[in-house]
Amino acid sequence: MKIAVLHDESAYAASEFEHLTARLSNHELVTWHPGEPPPASDFQILLSAGRVDRKLLENQPQLELVQTTSAGYEGVDVETASTLGIWVSFAPSGETGNAISVAEWAVLLLMASSRDLGLALQSERDRGIKLKRPAQAPFGKDVCIVGFGGIGRELVGRLRPFGVHFTIVDDHPERAPSDADAYAAAGLKLAVAGADYVVLCIPATPANENLIDATVLASMKPGAIFVNVARGTLVDEPALNAALQSGRIRAVGLDVLRNEPASISDPLVDAPHSFVTPHMAGASDVSIEGTAGYLGTVIDAFAKGLRWNSLLNDPPKPRRSLHHSAATSQPV
Repeated sequence: MKIAVLHDESAYAASEFEHLTARLSNHELVTWHPGEPPPASDFQILLSAGRVDRKLLENQPQLELVQTTSAGYEGVDVETASTLGIWVSFAPSGETGNAISVAEWAVLLLMASSRDLGLALQSERDRGIKLKRPAQAPFGKDVCIVGFGGIGRELVGRLRPFGVHFTIVDDHPERAPSDADAYAAAGLKLAVAGADYVVLCIPATPANENLIDATVLASMKPGAIFVNVARGTLVDEPALNAALQSGRIRAVGLDVLRNEPASISDPLVDAPHSFVTPHMAGASDVSIEGTAGYLGTVIDAFAKGLRWNSLLNDPPKPRRSLHHSAATSQPV
């Protein structure tokens, strides 16, 4: 099959393409960078880490499948794809190693924010800067994890040795560990009220844009720390910045922002108690190898006309018919 891989020009993307080329050696792969014209108009599969809009879909008459290379799929016009008969699928974080990598990074952000690592490093470079408050240790504190999919589950395992208590917010609160307090999504404000840390791990959808708004921030425990390893669109950033500047939020650790790459004038990037990284939580060797393996399995199933569980749509008139399969996948 002819496969186009839409990805940026980072070292991570280049390594991922190399692994995909090896895994899919019996297919024809072409690389494609955002902003460039399509390399062809006859590919059947698009593996995408970028935006897939109506125009792109309408200009690919042979396209049968859009498969994201990450758990996020908010950039794909799923409705148009369905109308055109194109299947759309995502890469569940728990199936690709992405959840492991992002959970590790969430721990890093949580610790960096707790210990004011940014200011500590700056104080070593500029002796005029002095730390004005003692660090906060996670031991004995409450960590509220919003979204208990693959990343949330991995995060619990990594934070347990710190001696924390967990509060879980999820559409399926029954999935929470037995020793955690669990809330349905409607209980978000109540859940964050007693949390020392709030970690955002949920997928972005139009319905949960600005989920963390001024009212949720006002419900949080004074002095809490906020960590986001999900998507920037989930947060009302001016409200978050106001809460940080006022001292209501002690610190923030952010791997994602609404506008990426971040502007140097973004107040959240420049704030003293803000630790920001450039959307790199999932960029590890574990994630590269796991994603290539998962995508290879998907394409094998697709070529055989079999369904898999990370499909996002069911086109009424698909360009390629798929039959039911026993394949399983974990939720994001």
